[in-house]
Amino acid sequence: MKRILRIGMALLAAMMFMNACDVEKEPYIQGVEDEKFILTFKVDSVYGSIDEDNKIVRLDFAAGTDVTHLVPTIIISNYATIEPESGVAQDFTNPVYYTVTAMNGTTAQYMVEAVVHDAENEKSILSFRFDALDADGIIDEFARKIDFVLPAETDVTQLVPSIEVSEGATVEPASGVAQDFTNPVTYTVTAQNGTTASYIVTVVVEGGEVEPSGKTVLIKDFTGARCVNCPGAAEYAHNLQHQLDEDHIFILSVHAGYQAQPVGSFPDFLTDEGTEWYNNHDANPLFSVDHVALTDGNTLTEGQLDVPVAAALQEEQSFEIMVVPAYDDATRQLQVQVQALALDDLDGQFYITACMVEDHIKGWQITPSGVDREYDFRNVFRGTLNGAFGEVFEGAHVDSQETFRFSYTTEINADYNADECYLMVYIYDRSQGDKILQTAVRKIK
Repeated sequence: MKRILRIGMALLAAMMFMNACDVEKEPYIQGVEDEKFILTFKVDSVYGSIDEDNKIVRLDFAAGTDVTHLVPTIIISNYATIEPESGVAQDFTNPVYYTVTAMNGTTAQYMVEAVVHDAENEKSILSFRFDALDADGIIDEFARKIDFVLPAETDVTQLVPSIEVSEGATVEPASGVAQDFTNPVTYTVTAQNGTTASYIVTVVVEGGEVEPSGKTVLIKDFTGARCVNCPGAAEYAHNLQHQLDEDHIFILSVHAGYQAQPVGSFPDFLTDEGTEWYNNHDANPLFSVDHVALTDGNTLTEGQLDVPVAAALQEEQSFEIMVVPAYDDATRQLQVQVQALALDDLDGQFYITACMVEDHIKGWQITPSGVDREYDFRNVFRGTLNGAFGEVFEGAHVDSQETFRFSYTTEINADYNADECYLMVYIYDRSQGDKILQTAVRKIK
C-alpha cells in the first residue's frame, strides 16, 4: 500500500511539473507572463518604500550606517528574474539600478537609493506653500515633485512660495521670491555637505487649458562622417528649416550604416538605437519626416523633403510636451521630468521616446572637396533614455486634457559638452505606423 502511495505521489508531482511548464494550458499562470515587479526590498530589518509609478525604491537608514556593503533580500513577481540578484552585496553610496525581467522577456528597471539620515547630508523640501492662497503643495519625495492645483483664474505668473527645507540646507530659488509658474519650476536644495537634490514644482489651474505651442516636426537625418554627399543634404535640410518654420522643425542627425563607421580619425557617433532605426538601409543620406516615410519601408532623399515637411507643419497638434531637466555640473547627473498633455480625445497606441542630443561637435567629415577636419556636426543623436522605441503609456484611448508624467535619470558622458546637450522627446502612435505626433526639445542647462 505504501509503495502504491509513493508511486501515485510521484506521478502527481511529475504531472504538476509538466503542467507548470506549460504556460498555455495552466490557467493560474495565464496573465503573469508580463509581470515584473519588485514586491519587497529589505536590508536586515529595514524595508524599502516602493514607488511603483516611478520605479523608485528608497531605504532609510540611521545616521552612521555604512551603505557601501549592503546585502538586500528581494521578493519579485513569480516567474520573473532580477539583476543584480537578491542576496548579493552592493555599494549604495550612489543609487543602484535593478532590472526585473518577466517570463516573456520584457523588463522594468528600478532605481534603489539608500538615504542615511545625517544632518550634513539632509536636503529635502519639507513644505512648500503659497501663503497668500493658503495652498500647500503635494510633495512626492520619491520623484522629487511638488504639485499644486489652484483655483480657476489664479494668476500664476507672480506666485510667492514659502519653503521649508532640511535644517542647515539652502534652496535656490530662495523662499519668498516671486516666480512665474506658467511652466514647471526647478528648485535645488543644497545640504551642508554641498550635495544637492532638485525638485520640480508644477502648478495646474482648475479648468485652465494649456496654450498649445504648435506642431513641431521631427526630421531624422541618417548620415555618416564618411558619406561624401551627407554635408550637402544636411545643409539642404537646415535651409528648409529656416525657410518654413525654424521654431517648429527639429533636425536630428542619426549616424548609422557603414558610412558612419569610426575609421581612423573619423568620429564615433554610432548608437545601438540609431542602428535599429536605420533598419538595414545601405546608403546615406536618407531622411524621415515624423517617421512617415520609414514606416512604408522607404526613406526620403533631400529633394523629397519639402512637401511632407510642409504638410506635417499643418497638422493639428494632439499633445503638448513639457520637458524639465535638472542637471548637476559636479556629478554630471541629469534628472528629467516629462509631462505630456493630450489636447483632444484620441484613439491609438501611444509611445514616448526621450533622446539625448549634442550640438556643435567638431570633427572629420568627408566632403566633395576632401576631408574637412573642423566640420561642425549639428544635433548629433547620442542615445535614448528609455530605449530605441521608448515606452508605451496608453494602448487604447486618451481623453482631452489627460496628463501623463515620466521621470528619467542618467549621467552625461564625460566626453560630451553639457553646454551643448539637449533633450529631445517625441510621442508617436504605433497604430498609425509609428507616426510621430509631437516633438519637444529642451537644453539641459
